[in-house]
Amino acid sequence: MMLRISALAIAVVTAVGLWKKAWLPEKKCFRAGFFVYYTHLSNLFVLVYELVLGASGHDPDGGVYRWLSSPGVAVSVTLCIYVTHLIYAFVLIPSARRRGDESWLRGRFSFGNLCVHYFTPGLVVLQWLLWQDKTGLTVGHAAWWLVLPLAYFAFAMLRACTGVPIGHSDKLYPYPFLDYPRLGAKRFWLYVTGILAFFFALGCLFVGIGSWLT
Repeated sequence: MMLRISALAIAVVTAVGLWKKAWLPEKKCFRAGFFVYYTHLSNLFVLVYELVLGASGHDPDGGVYRWLSSPGVAVSVTLCIYVTHLIYAFVLIPSARRRGDESWLRGRFSFGNLCVHYFTPGLVVLQWLLWQDKTGLTVGHAAWWLVLPLAYFAFAMLRACTGVPIGHSDKLYPYPFLDYPRLGAKRFWLYVTGILAFFFALGCLFVGIGSWLT
């Protein structure tokens, strides 16, 4: 019961956060290029996941609910959104401060921004800790979850190959550590390898926590 209630509550918070972040009231339209960024796609992914989890919870023995709440799926969704917070708080914010990019930093305390980068990730981690099934998690689950960031990586790089800038900007790459022409091959693959290694280590940490809690 609590898992279902938490799922519906998280869905509401995530939906409000995405709406506040994406909608431009003065122009009465959505922000151009909004769903190119991992932050927004991961929040959208969580929104769909939590909505279906909450809606299917009326039948705990149903196949959909059992699959969505299975240990491997639950930890993958949790990691998917938690890295949104980690990359934003410990990579992107410090990088913007070093550059003195006030235009990028200006909206970091808006409600929508706090939702997608802090509230939703925090609530999903709390949901996982308190109510999700964590039995039987292995290192294999820590490896399998990497399919999600790898899928985004493929999407971002293929989209950049089209030569179409993101929204109204002149950027082809959504994040500085994906900007292959600027970084060069050596630094680019060093960043990608380092990030994937960190994601795998984070997955192993969550597997360890799950084993300890069970």
